[in-house]
Formats: sequence, structure tokens, C-alpha cells
Amino acid sequence: MTLQITKNVGKPHLVLYRRDNGSETWMHADDFFVLHDMGHYAIEKTLGYKTAFFGMINNGMDVGDFENREKRKQIPLTDEAVWAENMANLFLIEQLQGEFEDFNQTFSEAIRKKHGGVEPPVLGEMDLRSIRNELRSSISAWKSAIPGTRFFLEFDTR
Repeated sequence: MTLQITKNVGKPHLVLYRRDNGSETWMHADDFFVLHDMGHYAIEKTLGYKTAFFGMINNGMDVGDFENREKRKQIPLTDEAVWAENMANLFLIEQLQGEFEDFNQTFSEAIRKKHGGVEPPVLGEMDLRSIRNELRSSISAWKSAIPGTRFFLEFDTR
């Protein structure tokens, strides 16, 4: 699957998801959602998740379903999807405010508070470093890009 993000100025960015079967879904997005998707990319690529956000999109889910509150409530989520969503938010917070003293503890508390029955994984230092570096690099490239730039991120969903 390919994630294509077109940076715009004065209007929303364009985020296009090209599935392995050639079909597409897309949305307009502000900076937050672009960075959030970059977080999902770094997490799901590093951890090898296949049933989180990108796996769901690749398997036919329309990205617009996540924007519709009622449809979003009906989406069945795997543990990977729950973990990736929470991690994406936490890793973005780190990019803005600095690294958590203990990411795994913060992550565990967030999961248990919001999703009591879901047991979170413990991330090793190599995975944490890899995700942080991938996301930091993507954000840096995004911020320095001129309008009209297209970013292509390849995601292996197999």
C-alpha cells in the first residue's frame, strides 16, 4: 500500500491511500492529521502491524468512515488498531513536548484508562528509538517541504 500526501498552503492537504489492489481512498487533512498518519506509518511499519489503521484501509475500509462519528463507533478494532491509535497520539505529544520519562508506563496507563480489557505490549528500546527517529525524520521533511511537494510512504501490508 502507498500513502501519498500532497502538501498545500491556504487549503487542506491531500492524503491518498493506494491499496495493494490498485483501489484508492482519500481525504483532505490539516497538519495534525498528516502528522498523525505519519505516526501510524512509523509505528505500524516498525512493529509490523497488519491489522491496525493501514491494514484496515488496505483491506477496503474507506478513510471517510473514520471521520463519521457513528460509522467510527461501528468499526471493529483489533488490539493492534487500539494500540497503534493510542501510540500515534503519544508519539506526537513527545515530538511537541519531549520524550516521556517512561513511554511504556504512560502507554499502559492510557490503554487501561480507555480500553480496560486490552493488554498493551511493552516496547523495547530499539522499537522506541526506531519509531521516534522515523517520525522525527518524517515531520522534519514535512515542515521543510514547499507547497506542492508529494510524499510517498510505502507500507507492506502482507
